[in-house]
Amino acid sequence: MDQCPCAYPDCPSTGRYTSAGSYTRSLICYSDEKIENHTICVKRLECSSCGHTHALLPSVVIPYSPFSFHFVISLLYDYITHKHGTVMSLCLHYDISVSTLYRIRRRFLDDKKLMLGIMEDAITSANAFLCGFLSCRVQEADQRLMAYFQAVGTSFLQGRCTLRLKRNPINPVPDPATSLGNGRSDAGVLSSFQEVIYHG
Repeated sequence: MDQCPCAYPDCPSTGRYTSAGSYTRSLICYSDEKIENHTICVKRLECSSCGHTHALLPSVVIPYSPFSFHFVISLLYDYITHKHGTVMSLCLHYDISVSTLYRIRRRFLDDKKLMLGIMEDAITSANAFLCGFLSCRVQEADQRLMAYFQAVGTSFLQGRCTLRLKRNPINPVPDPATSLGNGRSDAGVLSSFQEVIYHG
């Protein structure tokens, strides 16, 4: 942690931490085709400069999610390959609701695009992408997840963080009172998209 910068955006400090205790949390894992509930201990550090505390999460933990990384990757792989036949059977097997499955799926598709980039995402199937994570060594997966975090600023599949597209008008929207005839303006409105990350 000596060279690790503070995760708080306005803090320029690097490597000035003191222990701030720990807390326990539950983690739902998936191993040998079975759901396992675990309780893990998470260490916290406090930045000596800004006073903010930060949790040291192992790579198997997705922030703000009760599910482990392997649980989610296995769930998505089984969904894409139709391993359990129907969505309801899949959800019963993993003991989750259908809405939870679709929320995880939507987050995965967004994060896959961010990890690979638009062009690579277009030519890489979800199946191949998930197989890459399921078959790689833990160190390789950790490196990919760390590279994603450094590039995007959030963890892969992290909940309570939504990537949204914000429209910034290049040309101002014309006033309806000055538009021509049938409510249409002769000046088209062009929009550009800017990625904005909102933390919940």
